[in-house]
Amino acid sequence: MKHEIDSEKHYHNLTKTIEGTAWILCDAIHTMAEKGIVPNDQTDNDLTSRLAQRLAEIFEVISECEEPEIIDFAADKMLETAGNQQEQLLQYLARYMGDNPLYKRIYENYHDKG
Repeated sequence: MKHEIDSEKHYHNLTKTIEGTAWILCDAIHTMAEKGIVPNDQTDNDLTSRLAQRLAEIFEVISECEEPEIIDFAADKMLETAGNQQEQLLQYLARYMGDNPLYKRIYENYHDKG
């Protein structure tokens, strides 16, 4: 019984963390897309591109989650957060993170609902 409660609590905490992270990433990606900021770690003085690269790395870390249910949850939350900017989100992700499993799930979920 205690293990079940701990497991439920852990799952709830994990989904809340993923939900918040997805919201932050989606908002950041929206800003990067609007401002034409490209993720690039090789630029010496362009701090915005380096920051965008770090955000892309956070996106990558989420995609490495081994639980398909969590990847689906993150994808759904990113689409939900994007609202009427979903096409812009997909275009930016396709351009800079197209081989990422989380992007692929976002793409699939978008087209499944469309």
